[in-house]
Amino acid sequence: MIRQISSSLSTFKTVKFTPGFNMVLADRTKDSTKKDTRNGLGKSTLIDVIHFCLGARFTKSSSRLKHPDLNKISFTLSLELFGKSIEVTRRTDDATFVTLNGELSDLPLSNNPNRDTVRLSISEWNRFLGQYWFSIPVDSPRQFCPSFRSAISYFVRSGKDAFADPFRHFRLQAVWDIQVNNAFLLGLVWEDASDWQVLKERKKSLDGLKKAAEAGFLGNVWGSRGQLEADRIRIEESVKKTAADLKKFKVLSQYRELESRADELSASIESLSDENAVENKMLNMYRESVREEHRATLSSIEEIYNTAKVEFPGAVRKTLEEVESFHSTVIENRRQFLLQEVDRFSKSVTDRVLQIEKLHEQHTHLMGMLNTHGALDQYSKLQQAHYSEVARLHEIENRLSLVRKVEQGKAEIRVESATLEQRAQKNYDEKYPDREAAIALFDANAQALYKVAGRLMLDIGDTGFKFDVEIERKGSSGISNMEIFCYDLMLAERWSSTRPGSTLLVHDSDIFADVDDRQIAAALELAKEKSQSMGFQYICTFNSDKLPMEEFSNSFKVEELTRIRFTDETDEGGLLGIRLPSTHETSSFESNLEF
Repeated sequence: MIRQISSSLSTFKTVKFTPGFNMVLADRTKDSTKKDTRNGLGKSTLIDVIHFCLGARFTKSSSRLKHPDLNKISFTLSLELFGKSIEVTRRTDDATFVTLNGELSDLPLSNNPNRDTVRLSISEWNRFLGQYWFSIPVDSPRQFCPSFRSAISYFVRSGKDAFADPFRHFRLQAVWDIQVNNAFLLGLVWEDASDWQVLKERKKSLDGLKKAAEAGFLGNVWGSRGQLEADRIRIEESVKKTAADLKKFKVLSQYRELESRADELSASIESLSDENAVENKMLNMYRESVREEHRATLSSIEEIYNTAKVEFPGAVRKTLEEVESFHSTVIENRRQFLLQEVDRFSKSVTDRVLQIEKLHEQHTHLMGMLNTHGALDQYSKLQQAHYSEVARLHEIENRLSLVRKVEQGKAEIRVESATLEQRAQKNYDEKYPDREAAIALFDANAQALYKVAGRLMLDIGDTGFKFDVEIERKGSSGISNMEIFCYDLMLAERWSSTRPGSTLLVHDSDIFADVDDRQIAAALELAKEKSQSMGFQYICTFNSDKLPMEEFSNSFKVEELTRIRFTDETDEGGLLGIRLPSTHETSSFESNLEF
């Protein structure tokens, strides 16, 4: 419980609390207007100080205490836990540490436990509080565990979001945190909720992997297992073939040079063949000319004259003889020329034929080498094709591995989920006494407020615990707030039964917003009765003019139960004794978690 809240700020109003029921009131003077509200008097700031000293994270967006005017200011919370008095002090300019004073011996502190003063980091302080205040295990191997910051936030709710749902103390609280910490506070087997979350995370990871693959974020890496295995077998065969082709391939470094030489030989052979074709035509023509060549004789001329019965004159005979001699000489000369040309062409053609045959032999040899060897760039292309197939094979194998991983993971999750559900159901049944006690307390609280049944529903399903509450009072204003009140009061009763004098429950006036006066009075009187009889401390902040004075019983003495009053009569009338700008007055500890 809290004994006292103080500060190094000289204007700060020290607040002392007693066991049982405590009220903190804010008064409005007659001269106040709607514009001059009491929002800055310190009711919510008081709860901020409690969270600050109990290890809440400290950022500009999370606390009014981050205001520059409060720099280098320390706040001290005097606690009594299990009969030991402890003072915790935390400075706004050194907020990562706290200083402890008091009866520290025998406490589970790692830093000089036998000293009267100990300096701890915030994480060490939260670890200690979780272990000492709530018996939260500090050596659990589980990833998702109860935490002090989350657990205490059900007993000291802060901000309007904290009063929206009994099982949630801030709007963005994770589902696993809701399940684990509520199960822990209700005495259920929270380890089951933790293990469920592990399975959810694994399933989420597998689903995310599959969705990313199907959406193309990981490339075309999906497909049925049968399709992928068929592709793998096909590509394996292709890899074997390209590997065999590479093994048989011989690289000839002069491939391009020899290929060029072979092309030159082909061109030379073609050119020589063309020349032989031309000269063979000339040779045939000359040979035919030699066969057809003949000369005219004198006897043949005389025969022509005799046939014509014309006398052949002697003078003509002599002239013809001369002509015949000349013509014979010409014919013989021509014949000798033709024969020489025939010899020349024959020799030329024969030489070309021999040259062509020689070139053919060279060309055949080169082509044989080119046909049994390859160029380096061709080998590189074949090698690249092989490596490409190998890469495709690896990709397919990776795809298959991914598919197997997802399928196997989902199969394992199904088996583990079924096993966990059976185990959790067994644990759920074994925890019936704890559930019965919590349900009965909640119902009793609802009956005290509304004279109707109140249901605290604690169920278990295939995805974890399910929590819900219901008070059968349809149409009543503020009914949801009172469901939270009954739940919180039930938790305080439950924990105080094993930790008398060390359980704390703090409610800001937000919990009573829109609640009927009769229910407000009934709730406060119920809290007073329970806190005094069960031995826990209840602290409530309230605007004095909103108190339903006429609804209280005679035994409910407001003045006797009020520990401090704030007023808007002067700027010094609030908790801090100074008025902070309105931009800081409306901030709150939206998240008190520090895991």
